[in-house]
Parts: sequence; C-alpha cells; structure tokens
Amino acid sequence: MTKKTIAVLGTGRVGLPLALVFADKGLKVYGIDVNKEMIDLLKKKKMPFLEEGAEILLNKHVNKNFIPTSDSSVVEKSDFVILTLGTPVDDNMNPSMVQIDTALKSISPYLKPEQVLILRSTVSPKTTNYVANFLSKIKRIKLGKNFYLAFCPERIAEGKAVEELCQIPQIIGGINKESSLKAAELFKALGIKYWITDAISAELAKLFTNMYRYINFAIANEFMILANKYGKDIYEIVNLVNKDYKRGGLALPGLTGGACLFKDGFFLISDIPFTDLISTSWKINETIPLFLIENVSKRTSLTDKKTVILGAAFKANIDDTRESLSFKVKKALEREGAEVTMHDPLIDKFKGDLNIVLKNANLVFIAANHDYYINNLTSAKLAKLVDKNCIICDVWNILKTNKIIFNVKELKELAHG
Repeated sequence: MTKKTIAVLGTGRVGLPLALVFADKGLKVYGIDVNKEMIDLLKKKKMPFLEEGAEILLNKHVNKNFIPTSDSSVVEKSDFVILTLGTPVDDNMNPSMVQIDTALKSISPYLKPEQVLILRSTVSPKTTNYVANFLSKIKRIKLGKNFYLAFCPERIAEGKAVEELCQIPQIIGGINKESSLKAAELFKALGIKYWITDAISAELAKLFTNMYRYINFAIANEFMILANKYGKDIYEIVNLVNKDYKRGGLALPGLTGGACLFKDGFFLISDIPFTDLISTSWKINETIPLFLIENVSKRTSLTDKKTVILGAAFKANIDDTRESLSFKVKKALEREGAEVTMHDPLIDKFKGDLNIVLKNANLVFIAANHDYYINNLTSAKLAKLVDKNCIICDVWNILKTNKIIFNVKELKELAHG
C-alpha cells in the first residue's frame, strides 16, 4: 500500500495505541481529540495512561508520523478516518449514540469521495447502519460507491495493544463488499490476517466475544457461591476438576468489571425479552462484591475497622478504573461503618507505601491481581503488618492458600502447611 494518511478520532485507550502502531508502520496519523489537555500531554511526549510499549512509540513518532490535534479539519487530508468512540449506555441501560452523533457532526464537513470510514470501538448491533444513514444525507459522497464504511472491532487486551495489534486477526465488516475490501487495505499495513464479513456480523462477533468471557466469569463466580454454601472453597474444587482432565477447563472466580464487559450485554438484550443468561450473568458478577463482604461480616464486625482495598483498576496490571468493582466494594464497606483506604501501585491517586497502608489493618480485601501484589505481598509479610485478628479476602488467590476468606492465624497455618 502506498503511504496513506489516517485520522483517528479519539486518543483514548483504543485510539491512541492504534494510531501509534500505524505511525510506526510508516503511515501518517492524525490523533484527534476534543480533550485539549490530552492533546497537550501527547505533544509533550507524555502518555495519559499505561499501555505497554506505547510510550516508546509516542517518543519516536510524535509531531512526525503521529500528529496530535484538536482540529477536525485534518479529516479532509486523510484517506482513512477511524472512529474509536463507542456507544455507552444511558441511565436505563439502553445504547446511547451521543458520542458518535457528536463526532459525525464535527467531521461531516470534511468527508470527501474515496475516503474509508471505520468504526472501531464496541458498538450496539446496527450502529454501522445507523452511521450509514447519516452519511447517506451527504450529497457529495455516494456510500458504498465512492465512499466506504466498515466496522472493524478492536480485539486486543488493554495494556497489550501495541503487541497484539500486529498479532491478532482483524474482523472487517463493510456495508458492502467494496467497503470491506477498502478497509482491508489499511490493515494490510499491520501484517496480520483478516476476515471479511458484513457489518452486523462483525458487530455481533465483538459482542459475543465479550459476552462469552463475561458469562464464563459469571459461572465461575456462581460456583464460588455454591461451594461456599457447603462450606468449601472453590479453588481446591476447580483444581480437582481441571487437573489432568482433558474435559476440564473450569474458570476461577474474581471481580469482573470494565467498561466493555459491564455494558456490552445490554446492547444484545435491550430489545429482546428472553435472553436471561446474559442478564443473569450481569446480576451475578455485579453482586459478587456484596456476597464477599456479607461473608466477611459473618466473621467480624466491620464498624470502625481499618479496611484496606488492594487494587482500584478493573483488572490486573492496568490503570483503568472504569466500572471497576473495587468501588462497589468500597461503598459496601463504608455502609458497614468501616474506615476504608484504597491502594493501587499503578494509579497516582491510590499510590502509597504498601507497608504503611497495611499497618494494623483489620480487613484486607484484595480486589486486583496486579503483578505488584503477587511479587510484593507474601503471607509472612502480610502477617507481620496487619492486626493479629485481621481478616483477608483473597478472591484472586494471590496468597496461594486456595481459600477466599480467612484470618491471619489461618494464613500462618496455611503458609506453613
């Protein structure tokens, strides 16, 4: 492909890594964002969030192949326009098109024939058709003939985007075959395989991927609840099921949050009355913090107790707190009268000396399985720091006890056992 120019709308966790990787492949990329503070940070070669390998690319390409800007008119100079703005849910958990509407209105004066518009973030089904209806009203372009539209979902793991963008096959769903083929030309620059389909199939593929994972997490969490009913811990049972058994594969429990997993199921069930599995999975995953705290409160009163939540991000080794269940844990503990401190080594607001934070704690709730905690939080160290009657809630099994809720005495016994 001859050198092309790309305009990426949105320099967040989806758009910025994508823009930097394309810049590293020799393409000229405009990173457009209405957040001028974000743009100023990027111009100063400062990453606004953690993303492995991204800072190196930013330093290498900013103001060269990668140009951060708040000026939407650069769209007119671009061959490809990529919208990395999703469809959040409103207060009634219905898809909201506000972000996409705003973006389309801002760039519509600059769209021209022979461009390719690509939707990138997770969207509700038929969003690509919704965008097509908007574009069809622009008389200077003929959609599917001299202007092309496709949905090409991001499929990477947050924190691993730079690495995985050049590894994972791309799904390309155009509004017609010509649109799919035009969009495919862009992704050839990444040297990856790609699969061509229609727009709605591509939208559903992304949502189904997220929901398959989310439902598996819900099953694991429900099994944890059932095991607890019989006074047993799930980790030993899962090990019994999976160990050397070719039809094993049970997942382990945990706090299941994040912006996509929280909302994506509602895109599928907002207008269908009988998809109970997805809605039930949401109920299970969202209530796990309350289930765990209820079981902690059976062992000790939480009123005026020093409580430490370890981890504010929604998953391991990232600094993204969107829809993190750690904050649901915090609210629930505060309702019980506990004095709550949050710690996270990757988030400035919650950084601190772990030894000081844990000193004389009455409850330690491990909410994120960051490598930092795995490497720095041994059973012996924890036992020395916390109160002698401290309760630990370790849903991620960081301390390798195979128990979820236990006290310091049990911790010492398990560590020596």
